[in-house]
Amino acid sequence: MTNRPTPRIQVSLGPFWAFELEHAMDLVAEAGYTDIELMVTRDPMTQQPGTPLRLANERGLNIASVHGPFLFVTKSVWGLDPVEKINRGVDMCTEVGARTLIVHPPFLWEQDYARWVAGQTEVCEQATGVTVAVETMYPKWVAGRRLRAYRWLKPDELAQAAPRTVLDTSHLSVARLDILDAYSVLKDGLVHIHLSNNAGDGRDGHLELANGVLPIERFLKELRRTQYDQVISLELSVTRYLKRSRQLVEMLKRNREYVEDRLTHSKVAKGLPRR
Repeated sequence: MTNRPTPRIQVSLGPFWAFELEHAMDLVAEAGYTDIELMVTRDPMTQQPGTPLRLANERGLNIASVHGPFLFVTKSVWGLDPVEKINRGVDMCTEVGARTLIVHPPFLWEQDYARWVAGQTEVCEQATGVTVAVETMYPKWVAGRRLRAYRWLKPDELAQAAPRTVLDTSHLSVARLDILDAYSVLKDGLVHIHLSNNAGDGRDGHLELANGVLPIERFLKELRRTQYDQVISLELSVTRYLKRSRQLVEMLKRNREYVEDRLTHSKVAKGLPRR
């Protein structure tokens, strides 16, 4: 029997912004993960490769991807020039052994950045071995009106502009887009998925996989059917577990097992208990 290709499963440290980096790595290692996505934040420990690499190595973890400082709260980290942020991020990926740098789309006024994505992404990948992938983002909704800040908010626009992409299920929910339709549009250049559920309330909640309105079961079934073999990074909110480390480890473990079951077994596995 031929083995089916399966995605590599990571966990994103982005939601762990309120935890010490060392403690966050302890928790994800205890939950059975080996690959992590490192988020560059305002914490100086995340901004240079040495400390994260040492902490990861001590715990048997692999920093497989890096999320650059493209959030509003990290807009000044590594300077204000998005292309310089990419250069710094690629260097960090090279230092820690990560294969992918995750970035946000350009703002509407960032023309140089947009040109870089279109013209230099593949050049950079060939020269460094690091893939720069642009993440699906969402508009701001005011009184039912869609206000844009980012370019390429629609999946077809992103697929046309960016050679490598990241699909974030929670972001697509906030954008009021169907995650299965988006996958169909993006899959040829898709290298990374941020997987979580969403309450459908317009907030970027990054909920557990069984808690929300998104068709996560159908989505994973489609990944299996189409033999998606890139990365799935579980990006799950951990705010409610700030003082409950044991429950946090259990949450991370059960969501990892949920994904593994559905990607490796032909029959639908038993669902996660709702929390």
